Amino acid sequence: MKKTTSLTAAFLAASLMAFMALTGCASSEKNTPAEEPKVEETKPVEETKPAAPAKSTNPLNISDETYAFMMEKSIVEQGNNFRVKKFLEKIRSGEMVYVACIGGSVTEGAGPANFKDGYAYQFSKALRETYCPAGATNITFDGAGLSGTSSPVGLVRYEQDVVNVMGHTPDLLVIEFAVNDGNEPTKQRAFEQLIRNVLEANNDAVVIALYSAAKYPNTQTQMKMVATHYSIPQISVQDAVNNRQGAFTDEQYYTDIVHPTKDGHSIMKDCLMNVIDIADKAEADEEVPVPAEYKKHRNFAGFKQILEDNDDVKISSGSFNSKDGQTQGLKKTNKGDFPNNWYHKPGAGNEAFSMDINCKNLILVYKDFGSWAGVKGGKADIYVDGKLAKTVNGNTGSGWNNCVETIVIDTDEAALHTILIKMAEGDEDKAFTICGMGYSK
Repeated sequence: MKKTTSLTAAFLAASLMAFMALTGCASSEKNTPAEEPKVEETKPVEETKPAAPAKSTNPLNISDETYAFMMEKSIVEQGNNFRVKKFLEKIRSGEMVYVACIGGSVTEGAGPANFKDGYAYQFSKALRETYCPAGATNITFDGAGLSGTSSPVGLVRYEQDVVNVMGHTPDLLVIEFAVNDGNEPTKQRAFEQLIRNVLEANNDAVVIALYSAAKYPNTQTQMKMVATHYSIPQISVQDAVNNRQGAFTDEQYYTDIVHPTKDGHSIMKDCLMNVIDIADKAEADEEVPVPAEYKKHRNFAGFKQILEDNDDVKISSGSFNSKDGQTQGLKKTNKGDFPNNWYHKPGAGNEAFSMDINCKNLILVYKDFGSWAGVKGGKADIYVDGKLAKTVNGNTGSGWNNCVETIVIDTDEAALHTILIKMAEGDEDKAFTICGMGYSK
């Protein structure tokens, strides 16, 4: 009986285990079904817009790296910084400073619709905003550009259009004639004398030589030799533009072959400010005196404009006894720049303009009549001590009432000369205007 019971128990146990396996009630360790993987809730990815590039602070949105390279290349020579630092001391102290820019049409502001968008006016504003004490207006500024003119004309009009306009010699003068001086007759002697006029008048005065850009060769190379002699800052906008690395087109910089756009003028302004900023941050240089010797020649020393008789000059106007009210005008005044002229009206006869002068050189500035002026210009003969020195043409056919210069006398020693100017044969009834003259003795 015991054996039967044991077998029965074993059978029951086996049956129970089989039943549990079939119904899923086996041990959880071996038979628990795999858990489903947890799915994490995901949020949709937000689309992020690329950051807008920082807006450039320089003209034409040039990259900062390229613009810095252009500014670096614009510096022909930093020059001695002693005078620049003295100028900055004055302006920061609130002392009145006198700033002028003399040159041709680029300095006058040609290119933009408003001439006051020219580099000279932008430069004056930048100086005021950067270096004047807060709220101060201690800059007297003179934009003394005159379109189409060269450095000899600039020398003739320097006293009239810079010193007399400001009532003071400049504390800073920018000279810009490189794009106009290709054929000027003094071969940089007038340019050199303009530099000396400023440096010798004021021990703290600054002169900056500015070489504008053009699609034709300028006289930067010739002027550099002179400017280096005086250790003055020299800036080449031509070099800056040539190193633009494709950052802008000619059409973005030029309005024609020489005159910049408003943005182009801003680049010129930045070139000027850059050379001053570098000097400001640098250690001070030792003062250097104005060289005793000239680089070119000293025969333009003491040059001055002829406005009327003086101890060296005696004038009889002859038939050149009228005033021409249509000499080349200044944009800033809308008036002729040479009001004290000697004008031969058509039909006035042919009595010679006569001048006795003690001089070693004489520059004459005359008018090339525009075809639209309503008056027919003519040729004039110029005699020196009874001999025909040259004939000048006041009606080239391409004139626009612009100024043209010629050297009448060019010697090393002063002497008394008699100058006669009269209308050339066949042009006696035409017009001719002696705009201005200047001399040294």
